[in-house]
Amino acid sequence: MFDLSWMELLFVAVMALIVIGPKDLPALFRTGGKLMAKARRIYKDMLGSISQLEREVDMASGKTSQPDEQWRQWLPDEVRNLPADFTPGSMSAEQHAERRTQLDQARQQAMQSKEQQP
Repeated sequence: MFDLSWMELLFVAVMALIVIGPKDLPALFRTGGKLMAKARRIYKDMLGSISQLEREVDMASGKTSQPDEQWRQWLPDEVRNLPADFTPGSMSAEQHAERRTQLDQARQQAMQSKEQQP
């Protein structure tokens, strides 16, 4: 850990007992333990925040590292079925509805042409 031998650890323990005193030593260890627990909690929270930020950046840039995108099922149908080249504010709602009907008609025609081919 700190490359201390047993004799050095024993010496530090005896010195702490003499300097701090047997009455205050448990309180010191308790406070030190609380500080270590808080530092670990802060570290874990920071790592969690960084990994969440990475996931959000991947989603925003279109590079999803996770193969399952179950989060999409919670989106409303209007948002879930947006075209891939959608840019917010680029078209009005009527233009999007018209484009949606054109895409649906093209899909239906493609399905019909596939059914007709052997």
